[in-house]
Amino acid sequence: MAEEIQVYYKKQYKMRAIGADGLNTVVSIPPEVIRREAEKRGLTISEFLEQFVAIAQYNNIDGVLYTFKEKE
Repeated sequence: MAEEIQVYYKKQYKMRAIGADGLNTVVSIPPEVIRREAEKRGLTISEFLEQFVAIAQYNNIDGVLYTFKEKE
C-alpha cells in the first residue's frame, strides 16, 4: 500500500515516550493533514477531532499508515 503513494510530503517529527517504561509513544499528526481531512468532510477541525479516531495500520508494511474512521 505504501508503495502506491506517488506524491507525498515528508516532515520529521520527534517522538515522545509516555507512561511506564515509555511503552507508549506519541507522534504528532501534521496540522495540514487534520485540516485537509476535516475540509473533505465539511467539518471544522474541532468537529473532526471530536467525531473521528486515527487508525494505525502496521505489520505487513514498512512503518505505519494512519487513516481516519468515524467514532462508533
